[in-house]
Amino acid sequence: MYDLSIPADKPGRCPKCHGTGVYSWGATINGQPQRSGDCHSCRGTGQQSARQIARNYAYNVHKIRTIFGD
Repeated sequence: MYDLSIPADKPGRCPKCHGTGVYSWGATINGQPQRSGDCHSCRGTGQQSARQIARNYAYNVHKIRTIFGD
C-alpha cells in the first residue's frame, strides 16, 4: 500500500487527519484505531499552510513517478 499525502485545497484544516494531527489506519476495535501516528500531511499540527500544500503535492508527484516510472 502506498500512503500518499493529501494536500488541502487552501491553507487551513488538514483533510487527512481532519484537524487532529493524528492519522489513524487499520481496524477500529472498541472505538480505538489499531494503528495511529502523527499525520505527515500537516506534520502533526492539524493545519496545512501554503508551503505544506506545495510540499505534499511535490511528494505525491515524486512517489507516483517512483512507483510507475517516468
